[in-house]
Formats: sequence, structure tokens, C-alpha cells
Amino acid sequence: MGSKIKNILILCLFALSCCALFWLTGSRTPWTAFQVSEGKDRVSVFLGDVPVENYDRMGFTRAQIKFVRAEDAWLVGTDKGELFLIDMQGKQLWKRSLGIGKLVSLAVTADDRLAYAGESSAEGNLYAINVHTGDIEWKYKAADFVGTDASSRSYPAPVHIAVDGEGNAFVNMYRFVMQKNGSRGYDGRMIAVDAKGRLLWQFPENETIDSWINWCDVNDRSGRVVIATSAYDFRPEMKYKKTLYLLDKKTGTLLHDTFVPPVPPFDNTVMRGSPTFSEDGEYLAGMGSDGRGFLFDKSGKLLWWRFLSKPTKVDDSWINASGRDGYIVKEGAVFSTINTYNRENWQLPTPVEHPSNNSLFLFTLDGNFKYQYRAQGTIEEIAFSPGKAACAIGRNVRTHDYKAHGASVLNLADGKEERFFHTEGPCQAVAISRDGAWLGGVEAPALTPEGKLIGSYRLHIWKLQKGS
Repeated sequence: MGSKIKNILILCLFALSCCALFWLTGSRTPWTAFQVSEGKDRVSVFLGDVPVENYDRMGFTRAQIKFVRAEDAWLVGTDKGELFLIDMQGKQLWKRSLGIGKLVSLAVTADDRLAYAGESSAEGNLYAINVHTGDIEWKYKAADFVGTDASSRSYPAPVHIAVDGEGNAFVNMYRFVMQKNGSRGYDGRMIAVDAKGRLLWQFPENETIDSWINWCDVNDRSGRVVIATSAYDFRPEMKYKKTLYLLDKKTGTLLHDTFVPPVPPFDNTVMRGSPTFSEDGEYLAGMGSDGRGFLFDKSGKLLWWRFLSKPTKVDDSWINASGRDGYIVKEGAVFSTINTYNRENWQLPTPVEHPSNNSLFLFTLDGNFKYQYRAQGTIEEIAFSPGKAACAIGRNVRTHDYKAHGASVLNLADGKEERFFHTEGPCQAVAISRDGAWLGGVEAPALTPEGKLIGSYRLHIWKLQKGS
């Protein structure tokens, strides 16, 4: 009898301990919250278990990360719908479980007070979170602007967020829809919301954009917002066929639009990760999935373009290194490409790797080539501090070179790699402190074609130099 009471007391003590840990960490599995490993100039923090994706899968595990100078900490959003604030020593300052969907977008206001996070779910919530406390201040549902259809898993999402100097959020929301003829279409819309959660405007006002809108950017000096379209399925009946739409950021009024003609073998010019404004608002750098880098003026007029990854026919197959990112920094216009793909079907093998794949390019603003940096895996994300570019290096689905995974820091003046930090699994996201002293990256687990599990879902913090 005494042994039975003792066992019950032990179980009660264990339950109370779990409740206490849950209260302290906000985690249903609190024993994972303290899995922090340290090394020389490195800290790693386990972010929880996520489904392990096949290495060659097109859609893959993602993460969002931002450096928050006011907190001297990293804001990390996960595929589990969780948002963390983690300091430089790997200590969790707070954690917020936002919902049941993946966090697919994240932005922080210039004063570091608010974070905006978007999730892909049946409602597609946009959250405004107090960065210091982790409290939710307000939210919007993307479903109210672009609809939702759970029966066909047509879930809306705030896929990209741009923030101006006043803390206003400019948010691209979209979902895919199935047409009556079986083809895939899209419903998209941008909304502008101020820091207090007041809806400023929506574009279009009375309808949705019948195209995929994956990217936007805003600039205070030009007073403009740009929306890029990225619909691979280009249909004659589409209304929103232009490549770029430039709006007045205060009113949402359409100022200009630009159509960029496609090049063979593509049906449309697609921009998924660009364009972005120069700091002075005079220029836009864009990168097309067809491998072309573009420079526009602030009205969307095309000033020049260059083939960085020209589609090439090899053994009767069109191959290209898909282009994605476009930025303008002090040193010039930055463009990036990702893996080599077969135009007919991305899952089919390619005879060779495109020589321009997995690369970062720098051009002067008058169109002169300066250099190419080629990574051994996909450049998943680029972050900047003065004079430096930090790159998250993920998978190479052609070579399966697992040594390529990690974070790279480049000198923007000459494209030379200054530091490389290896991760076991693919590095899917990266951020760098504004003074270039600290680097943060998120690694994801993967299942290789050989059936081996590599990596885990964790944040890495690397010290680059003295300072903070």
C-alpha cells in the first residue's frame, strides 16, 4: 500500500514539474526547450521536431529569421507555427504558438517594436506581435481578402510582408484555386495596415488578382510599393498579366505597370523573390525565373537586362538555373540563381549542371558585370550588413553534396568568401546583425535518397567578429 502511494506521489510530482516547465517555456514538450549546444564562437538551439522531408522534394522545410537589434536577439518563425525570441547565448526569451499553420513570412518594424508574421492555414492569419513580450496585438485573416476552400486544401497565406519607416505593413496574400477545366489559378490581393492594426487600403479594391503574387517591396523616398507576379500558368483570359504593379504607398492607387516579354521556352516572365528598391528609391533590381537579371527605374521602366543563366537545350531537354533574388546595395545590383532544372519536369534528371546555377552575381547599376560567386548548393536566402552578404546554403538536388550545407559570408566588394559555417542538414534561412558581428541560420533535417536522416531543426548562432 505504501509503495502504491509512493508511486502516485512520484507521478504527481512529475506532472507538476511538467506543468511548471510548460508555464516557464510555453512548450508542450518542455524538455526540448533546453537543448542548447555550444562550441567555439557557436551556439545551437533545437527548435522542435518537424516532419522530415525527402531531400529531392520540391517543397521543403522552411523557417523565418530576423535579427532584432533592440533586444540583441534572434526572432525565429517555424514550420510548426511557433515564434521564438532567442538571445545570443541561445536562451529562449519567449515563445508564442501562433496557430496550426506554417509561418511563411516575417518582418520587423524599423524601431524593432513590432513583428508581423504570416501563416499558411485555413484562415491565413497575419499577426502583429510585440517583439519585447511576444504578445499578439492584433491580427487579420487572409481568408477575408482572398477566400479559402479547405475541401481542396486551397489555403490562403500572407506570403510576403514589406514594412515602411512608419511601421506600416504591406502584405501580399494569395491562394491557389482550381478552375472548372482542371487548370490551376490564383486569387491574390495586397493589403496595407498601420502599426495599430487599421486597414489603410487594399489592392485591388473590389476584386482579386488572378495571378500568383509572391513578392512585394516598399520605399519611403519614392513613396511607392511594388508587386511582382509569378504565375507560371499564363492564360489568355487572365486580367492581371503585367509583370510589375507600382502603387502609391499611402493610397494604394495604381501608378504604373510593366510587362516584361518572356523568352523561350517560357510562357511568362516570373519574379518570385524580387524586385527590391534601392535605398534612394530610384531603382528596382529584379530576377526572373528564366535566368534574366533586370534593372528598372522607380516607375517600372526597364533600363537593362542580362542573361545570367541562359536556358540551354542539352540532349533535347531545356535546362536552366532558375533565378530568384534581386537586391540593390552600395556595391551594385545583386542577383541569385538556384538549382538546375529540367524545363519539362523539374523532377527529371538533367544531363549536366548549368554553369550559372546556385550563384550570386554582382553588376554595376549601369549593367557591367563584376563577379559571380558560385555555391555548391542552393542559395536559399541572402541577408546584408554593410559590405557583407550572408547566404543560407541548402540542397543541391543534382549532386547531393551534403558538405555544401551551411552559411556563407561574402565580401561584397570582390565576392570572396570570408567565412563558411557547415551544417549537417540544409541551411534554409539566414540573418546577420546590422554591424556584421553575428550570424544566425536555421538548419532543417532531410532524408537522403540513400535513406539516411541528416540534420535537425535548429537555430545556429555564429560569432563573426568582436562586438555585438
